[in-house]
Amino acid sequence: MYNKFAKAISIAILLFIIPNNSLAFDTNGLFKNLIKYSYPEVKVIQKDEVDKSTNKDNETTSNSDKTTSNQFVNVYVGKENIPTAKSEDSEGITLESSVYSSNMRVTNNKPQILIYHSHSCETYSDSPEGNYHSEDKDHSVMSVGCLLTNQLSNLGWGVVHSTTYHDSPTYNNSYSRSSETIKSVMNQYSDVNITIDLHRDGLNIADEATKNNIHKKYTTTVNGEKVAKFFFVVGARNDDVTKVQNLANGLTKYAKEKYPDLIMPVVVKPYGRFNQSICDNALLVEVGSNGTTTAEAQASAKYLAEILDGYFKEQNIKYN
Repeated sequence: MYNKFAKAISIAILLFIIPNNSLAFDTNGLFKNLIKYSYPEVKVIQKDEVDKSTNKDNETTSNSDKTTSNQFVNVYVGKENIPTAKSEDSEGITLESSVYSSNMRVTNNKPQILIYHSHSCETYSDSPEGNYHSEDKDHSVMSVGCLLTNQLSNLGWGVVHSTTYHDSPTYNNSYSRSSETIKSVMNQYSDVNITIDLHRDGLNIADEATKNNIHKKYTTTVNGEKVAKFFFVVGARNDDVTKVQNLANGLTKYAKEKYPDLIMPVVVKPYGRFNQSICDNALLVEVGSNGTTTAEAQASAKYLAEILDGYFKEQNIKYN
């Protein structure tokens, strides 16, 4: 990381000193390019680039799938929405309750699974106002993580769920901050050998028709219940990319056999690492999108837990 910043600063200095009268110096463009160069998993978008009449989470494009295969997330420079609503999940545990001490919940004294959120502020379509990025916990990926923690615990796993904000007040370096959370938890709980970075996908929502199409693409019906689809993401710049991809492919195949319409294909991000070299079994999972509702994403938690439980037991990775 230090070398990346050093190179970026060197480039900036060269741009200042090159004697070229025809060079139109754009500090705003330079700022964005430096961030992209030093932290390619993030794309910066200025506030005035966003259509103020709609909520958007990714750049406008005629082929959103192609765009999101190259960039993981867009960053908005501007005011964030911070609602304060609170609600209970189906187990009666709130994200603000006493079981979450110092932004962390531990379900037993020898946990094997860590659930965390590099982008804790990712919210769903029913989050009030905002651009699908706020500290509205009840409509965020954190609420899905809370339910997934409950479900895995009910299946016998010890789980650590971190509710630390890694992308607030700024998105920049969110993966660097979440890596510190992973290392801290693993140092404290040596039995942790599965890490799950839980996100939701973000797509451009230009109008109501687009939103409806995205909702249709990212939802299905399981046992008569409308649920959000999910998929696993692999960072291609990972030192252990083969191992990470094998794990994502294995889980996807296992899920496909159980719930064919619930799982979407693995997505490989060419510019990503996503902290997937820190733990032996590192997952990044996208549950639903900004076009799906919180309830639909939360409804997926029990199926995701069932898939994780069955697959890891099949691979002889069992709880104590």
